[in-house]
Amino acid sequence: MIASVLGIGTELVDGQIVNKNAAWISEKLKNLGLITKLHLVVPDERKLISEALDYCGQYSDLMFVTGGLGPTSDDFTRELISEWTGLELKWDEGSWIHIKERLEPRGYVVKEIQRQQCYFPEGSKVIKNSEGTANAFFVEAKGKKIFVLPGPPREIEAVWKSEIAAWLEKSVEGLDPYITRHWDTIGMGESDVATLVEQALANVNVEKGYRVHLPYVEVKMSFYKSQEEKMRVHVERVTEALRHITVTRDQQDVPLMLSLALKSYSSVGVLDSATGQFLINRLMPVMRDFMTEKPWSFSSHAVDPEAQVRLSITPKGEHSVVVGVERGKKKFYTTITAPYKAMPMRERRAQYFAEMAMVFWLRHL
Repeated sequence: MIASVLGIGTELVDGQIVNKNAAWISEKLKNLGLITKLHLVVPDERKLISEALDYCGQYSDLMFVTGGLGPTSDDFTRELISEWTGLELKWDEGSWIHIKERLEPRGYVVKEIQRQQCYFPEGSKVIKNSEGTANAFFVEAKGKKIFVLPGPPREIEAVWKSEIAAWLEKSVEGLDPYITRHWDTIGMGESDVATLVEQALANVNVEKGYRVHLPYVEVKMSFYKSQEEKMRVHVERVTEALRHITVTRDQQDVPLMLSLALKSYSSVGVLDSATGQFLINRLMPVMRDFMTEKPWSFSSHAVDPEAQVRLSITPKGEHSVVVGVERGKKKFYTTITAPYKAMPMRERRAQYFAEMAMVFWLRHL
């Protein structure tokens, strides 16, 4: 089952907002072993939307369309879906009741213009939107399975949880899922990492991929679940080739793992006088999620001596730092030297130090 994601909205193509919906949907599909072949974004223009539906229909049999289900004059996605599928729009009284029940208790006057949100192609399955007025819908036509969703991310998540997730889980039963193995490496450039992988997989017919997200180079190897046993030896070869530079496997997240490890401590103090903003930028989102009810401090000058766990990273020289963990009477220290020596790579060194410090702390908590 091959999927496509079509985002509709002028705000998506003029730089006003980023289309995060497509990434979110594709991640959900990937976790189920489904393949997304196409992301496409078009403005609120009827001709382009119709052509985009044709294009997505050529390359996928599971289509997700987001945006254009609102009450205004530039919301005509449902009309174009109706034209494309050849299915006449039909009034859905339940959606009108949904709009009134959502707006009237909050003091809003339901306007006549909002009636357009209550029409759906004949035979559609209406999916209630618990976070907004625009219900989603599912329709089958031209041999395609089509989910048409509202634009706001929280509303997509709501309708996904409501019905789409269960439908997908049932639909993938019996399919041969497409799976990916991941290696996050650090300390070598993309071309050097790729050389190691290509040598390990010489003459092996398998999809390979590389992604730089500093300071990491991610390696990906993808194949169908039915090939897993056959590919096991090749996965092991890649693992061995990358062992000396691998930090995490299969999309593990170092800050998240560190924050989970810190949850068992009553207080945390962090001293960072080596990485500038890189360490705090990595830690802040997850520390905020997991340590909101516990005292923790972050300083570039001194670590809180009263903290139950004290983490530190301080410069030793231009290319080295000292990283430490203190918890109770136990103290662990090491020196980390960056492989990046050139002057223009100062930021790369700081990123490297931040990641390797978190790895060291994680191992000694």
